[in-house]
Amino acid sequence: MLFPYEWLGDLITYDRMLANMLGLGLVRIVFAAVMFVLALQMGIRKVWFVQKGEWKALLFAIPALVVAVNNLPIVAIANGTAHLTGGSVYFLAFAVECLGVGLFEEIAFRGVIFPFVLGKTGTGKKGRFVAVIVSSGMFGLLHLVNLLGGFSGGVFLQVGYSFLIGSMLAVCTFRGAGVFSCALVHAAFNYCGNIISSERGLGFGAFSDVWCWQEVLLTAVVGVAAIVYFVILLYRSKADVAEKFAVYPHNEMQLPEKASADDAKSSAQAQEDGGKNP
Repeated sequence: MLFPYEWLGDLITYDRMLANMLGLGLVRIVFAAVMFVLALQMGIRKVWFVQKGEWKALLFAIPALVVAVNNLPIVAIANGTAHLTGGSVYFLAFAVECLGVGLFEEIAFRGVIFPFVLGKTGTGKKGRFVAVIVSSGMFGLLHLVNLLGGFSGGVFLQVGYSFLIGSMLAVCTFRGAGVFSCALVHAAFNYCGNIISSERGLGFGAFSDVWCWQEVLLTAVVGVAAIVYFVILLYRSKADVAEKFAVYPHNEMQLPEKASADDAKSSAQAQEDGGKNP
């Protein structure tokens, strides 16, 4: 929020809209890389990609992609009440912005926070639901920082749907789809939901035109179906699918015990060797 990303965009282009989108996207990509390195240093493994032989996890994540694509005002575009007006370079720059945001937020919340919370709550049925709600709640509340730009009821709406999207992607992560796959879904959700944007020079459509009754009905049906699907998926998944990446706090408590056992073994070996030598 505070990093002056505009200067990075200004190094690339003099176009203010392009500079903002490219600057924001590239800065987020850089911070995503930093967060990824820190996560590896913290010992977080096997949460980033789909593991070998477990490609079915991507199939379980397809409904999440459907939710992301449905964020595009399909009905309004088909009816001609919403229009895409930007040039191809603007759409490409916006894709960079969405990719940067998706990578950074997914690495931070599904790649770092979720494994730690899951390690605290456990991967059992109750623990996994608590972990999804807590980590996604933190993700949703983070968007309250947008109030720094001025009070708006839309910010609270953003908090709500960010919580739902975060929960959906947390379930995909639990099931083994991988953080980077979730980042692509996240980027697609942001891209489709904001592509009709006069502020970015991408398109135009009044709120009432974009959210016509057909669009509201379609979104409601897809949303309810997705909620039911992901709740059932989380409930029926086996605990061991997340055991490989959950970070358990008791691991550090076991280190002294292991060290003591090793010391005792070394001492016994030394005594045995001493008894054999004159």
